[in-house]
Parts: sequence; C-alpha cells; structure tokens
Amino acid sequence: MNEGRRRFIRFGGQLIGAAALGGTAWRIFAGSDPEAEFTQPKGPYVWRINLEKCNYCGLCESACVRKPSAVKAVNDPTKCSYCVACYGHLSDLTVSSESIQSKGERVCPYDAVIRKELSGGKDGYHTYTIDEARCTACGKCAKRCNELGTRSMFLIIRPDLCIGCNRCNIAAVCPENAIEQAHSWPEDDFRGDYELEMEMKAAESMGEEYFDNQGES
Repeated sequence: MNEGRRRFIRFGGQLIGAAALGGTAWRIFAGSDPEAEFTQPKGPYVWRINLEKCNYCGLCESACVRKPSAVKAVNDPTKCSYCVACYGHLSDLTVSSESIQSKGERVCPYDAVIRKELSGGKDGYHTYTIDEARCTACGKCAKRCNELGTRSMFLIIRPDLCIGCNRCNIAAVCPENAIEQAHSWPEDDFRGDYELEMEMKAAESMGEEYFDNQGES
C-alpha cells in the first residue's frame, strides 16, 4: 500500500471517528429538550420522514402545527465531504475561500447552516452543522445538497418536539406522501454507510491486503 493511500485512510478514519462522536452525542441528547413546549407521548408509533420520497418542498415548515416546526434539518457527518464551499451552505460556490464567511450568499434564509474550519486552513476541511434554534425546516439546504451534493443534509421529525398527533398535518398535505408512521425507535442523524466507512470496516476485517488488491484491479 503506498504512503499516500495510508495517509488518506488514516485521515478518513479520524474524520469518521469524530463524526461518530458527533452523531452519538446527537442521539443521546436529542431525546429530550427541557425547553420544548411539548414532549412526544410514549407509544408504539411515531411520525417519520421517508427520505427516499422527500423532495424538500418546504411544506414541513408551514404545515406542522408546532411553530416553529418540529421538523429540523441535520447533516450526516459520515456523508459530508467537508468541502471548502458547500452546496447546502452557499448559493454561489465560485466565491473565493477568503470571502465565504463575509460575502458568501447563504442558501438558508435564516443562516442556520454553521461552517467551521476543521483542519488545513481556509482551503482545507470544514464541518457543517445545523443551528436547530434557527432552523425552521424550510428544507433549502437539504434540497441543494440532495440535488447537487453528497445528500448528507436531510430533514427529520424531532421526537422531542413532535406532539405525536393521531393525524399529522404535514402528512395530510405532503405531495410525495413522505410522512409515514413507523415503530418507535431513537431518531438518527445518520443516513446509511458512507463508502469510506465501508472500506475502513473491510480493512479491519481483511487487513491491508484488501486495499492492495483494489489497487491492482
């Protein structure tokens, strides 16, 4: 295995480790919001968004009986590419890296997508998270990310904010029938296995020979 490949895999593993910590923290702490006006009743079913049907039309923002909506955008860190300029963050990705923070036009009208430098300076790796206090579920960041990016941004119905209506008002108006009832389990901000994550798992079980064979094929 060449040294460049080793460094790439090592750095990818570090990113995934940090991302997993962030995702785990979300799942642990998002179950209860002390400032929430309502707490979802305990029961066998909850309302969820089918991400294979959702087209981010924006109705989650206005149709939910809660104001602001119980729906929030999230960014799956295992799918995010940590880019200098992000489709879900900036309307125009041609802006210079020096001007992104000061002049870059934001996709989110509420500036809820938060960009922070991770490593490598202004042209290196950056993280993107959603400020839930600003997020209204307009879906604009997720729409662009799903159409042009890695599909790491999407919408979830926050279980600690959802009232758990017998008939969800968003489900009644959703043009794609993307709001569904499902058996209750902790909401997750991850969206399946990322390709690099699968490679890391394969490397652990098969050793470096796996990647050497990949390079020869």
